[in-house]
Amino acid sequence: MILTVAAQKGGVSKTTTAAAISQALAVKGKKTLLIDTDAQGSASLIYGADNEETGGTYSLIMGTAKAEDLIKTTEAGSIIPASPLLSRLDIELNNKPGRDSFLKAALEPIKGKYDLITIDTPPGLGTELVQALTAADVVIIPLLCDSQALQGLHQITETIDEVKKYCNPELQIAAVLLTQFNPRATLTRQYEALIAEHCEIMGLPLAKTRIRRAIAIDEAHACRANLYLYNADCNPAIDYMTLCEEIGLLKKGR
Repeated sequence: MILTVAAQKGGVSKTTTAAAISQALAVKGKKTLLIDTDAQGSASLIYGADNEETGGTYSLIMGTAKAEDLIKTTEAGSIIPASPLLSRLDIELNNKPGRDSFLKAALEPIKGKYDLITIDTPPGLGTELVQALTAADVVIIPLLCDSQALQGLHQITETIDEVKKYCNPELQIAAVLLTQFNPRATLTRQYEALIAEHCEIMGLPLAKTRIRRAIAIDEAHACRANLYLYNADCNPAIDYMTLCEEIGLLKKGR
């Protein structure tokens, strides 16, 4: 399966979610791979693969390197790192036939070798996102419980609908996911209720699991460590594992 994590705005734990899901399955014995399509390379940094010299996902999408030759294995997990060259994709892919399916085609030779390939995407609605959505089987949309959540939700779902219409009709939304969740905050609970109402109206699956805040996430990232090897008992680690069970990536209790 290929899972893309996508959000219109930054700062919503998109990269954290992509990495944590990949790492959660890995500690359960699944073979996982993270793909970083963000030119800023946040996922590559927290995996300790930010000093790549091969062009990473830029070379993958452009077809100048094979996926298996770009994979880096680190203490945090396996990853195809990003490259600053990704910022050139809009120009370099302009008017190329089938441009939206380049990443999908590049991942096809290795898709069957992994239980889960997770794609981290940049904020915004650009070429990298369309590539990642076209390649994916399912998508997770992380949101904060804040004043910008609904606008971001509508924008990303519009993009997903366009991709389904023109590029990937089988794409499904696995979950809208509330992250950095503080159940004690009144404002958080108010926005949670508002988001839940809109998800019901829009026919979107809102995950029952909430991803709680914890400093352990930042510590694991700073150490470039697998969250579950660093602190499997912290709230976010527990929550992401529960999410994987909720959306069917893992069997409960396994």
